[in-house]
Amino acid sequence: MFSVVIPLYNKAHIIDRTITSVLAQSFKVFEVIIVNDGSTDNSIEVINQYLSDARIKVIHQDNQGVSSARNKGVLEAKFNYIAFLDADDEWLPDFLAKNIEAIRLFPNAGMFGCTSWHKNIITGHSNNSTLNRYANKIQRINYFENPHVMPHTSAMVVSKKIFNQVFVNGEGFPLGMKCCEDYACFNRMAFFTSIVYIGFPLAIRNNGVAGQITGLSSDDRFSLLTHVIKYYNLTYFSWINQKIRNKAYVIFLKYDLRHRIMVALRSNDNRTIHFILTELHSNVLSNFSKFEIFLYNTKKLNFIAKCYIYYTKIIWRRYGYPRVGGE
Repeated sequence: MFSVVIPLYNKAHIIDRTITSVLAQSFKVFEVIIVNDGSTDNSIEVINQYLSDARIKVIHQDNQGVSSARNKGVLEAKFNYIAFLDADDEWLPDFLAKNIEAIRLFPNAGMFGCTSWHKNIITGHSNNSTLNRYANKIQRINYFENPHVMPHTSAMVVSKKIFNQVFVNGEGFPLGMKCCEDYACFNRMAFFTSIVYIGFPLAIRNNGVAGQITGLSSDDRFSLLTHVIKYYNLTYFSWINQKIRNKAYVIFLKYDLRHRIMVALRSNDNRTIHFILTELHSNVLSNFSKFEIFLYNTKKLNFIAKCYIYYTKIIWRRYGYPRVGGE
């Protein structure tokens, strides 16, 4: 029923927990496809102990990045429903069982995602990402109400049939991207199919793991902005090409970009603001007024720019868009 796709690159220190969480699933009809993306540590030695289980297979490739590894896993999957799981995340035992329930309720949907526990493996601190309005429910949602609080990669299940219909070249996850490749994939899929939200926290997103992007230096993080910009531009033009356009997408796009600019304004990071406004395609920027762009580009108007963004966030909340911990 499920093909579990796990991209693996130098996660010998945690991959054991990930695989164990899959094997502990209460629903047992699955295969596990581990795509070893050129690991240089002893990851292979760790996973070899599981290969006596016929449901688990390993595909080796030269290091090409997580997008390539996930796309390869989808290509090799024998089941229609693809459950993505990163090599440093885990599932609770009923993750697949609850997804089966959702699939039976909404057989025509193409994307299913549950909520998660966000856990710091160093401190042990965890918090639940469940949206209050959808807690303990399984229902269709408008994904673009706020994709950032919808399921992350390791909590997402997609239909391979629809994945292949949307991405005829097989590159659902854009190659070469070091961040936001998941948003670029799922957001574009959401233009073509309905999404079911599973309001039960059954995935565990581990933070504080060695090798994660969140552990990079500030200079490295700035270099990742190129990939963030690619995500915005790629998704926007996918939306433009739709015959029937989801109006909520542009509302979210503006909210999301304003939030990113707000972070930079708070730290007086004009370099980041300039880069964003320079590298975003003009068609994306056309959704913002010239006055707003002027505010962000004028360092002396930093305070006014922040007030303006706060004002737009109030409007967002008044329209009832969901957020973690909110309704």
